[in-house]
Amino acid sequence: MKTLSAILLTALLLSLVSACVPTKKFNEAEKESTAYKRQRDSLNRILDKKRYLEYDVKRLEANLEKEKTARVELEERYQSINVNNQDLLNRYNQLLAQNKALLATTSTEKQSLTEELAAKQLELDRKARDLADAEANLQAKEDRFSSVSDQFDEYERQVKELQALLSEKDAKLLGLRQSVNQALLGFSDSDLSVSEKNGKIYVSLSQNLLFASGSDKIDWKGKKAIIQLAEVLRDNNDIQINVEGHTDSDGSADRNWDLSTSRATAVVKVLTGQGVDPKRVTASGRGLYDPVAPNSSKDNKARNRRTEIILSPNLDQLYKVINQ
Repeated sequence: MKTLSAILLTALLLSLVSACVPTKKFNEAEKESTAYKRQRDSLNRILDKKRYLEYDVKRLEANLEKEKTARVELEERYQSINVNNQDLLNRYNQLLAQNKALLATTSTEKQSLTEELAAKQLELDRKARDLADAEANLQAKEDRFSSVSDQFDEYERQVKELQALLSEKDAKLLGLRQSVNQALLGFSDSDLSVSEKNGKIYVSLSQNLLFASGSDKIDWKGKKAIIQLAEVLRDNNDIQINVEGHTDSDGSADRNWDLSTSRATAVVKVLTGQGVDPKRVTASGRGLYDPVAPNSSKDNKARNRRTEIILSPNLDQLYKVINQ
């Protein structure tokens, strides 16, 4: 239901945007929305795959316990058959000894003994066949057990690899956030904040720190913060960087969108000018369409006039494990 609401909200926003902005900017927003939905869907597939693997592991563990129980039962039956077979062999040997001792008896007694020996031989043959069948059944069970065990080991390896990658990603995000916080010490909370959401790190810079009202020229204090942040990002080559410009609702939507885009581009130029790989950086303008608070007061509008630098981990290894 949350996903449906998000899709409907996105569709409503896009329809509002399409009525207020040029076709080119609408297409850009639509592409960006599609990219966000694909990223969300990819993460959902990761979670679904993980839940599927955990379910499969539990199912295989249950099957494995059943196979072990069946194997124990077969081994006990095999031992019982062996004991019975040995007992029959002993009795057969005793009968042979008795037969030798009774060779001198009457033909009637001799015939009776012969028939008894024949019956015992038939019983021995049947027991031998049962024993052979039990051995074959046991071997088949062992083969199935080996196959299930190998499959379980592979699933367990994939789950452990996925868990290790997720732990590694979380550790990298934690280390990156600590590095970012350390690099941006000295700036006030009203001008700059660092937070983590949906597996990403958000560095939010207020307009007061970066730009004069209506301008896309970065102030020296804001430029200093971006340069200090660039020093951290240069050392984290597997982090993707998206710079988003945001405005309040004052003024025309066209002007706000252009201004948010040019401000995001200005920040990107400072980052790449400090050695951050341009292939890792994306600039986008959100205009007034992604506020953090209702544009109903002066303070809320000040919160909405911001530039966000969004740091996302590289999920290629996770996708590789999931698609194996």
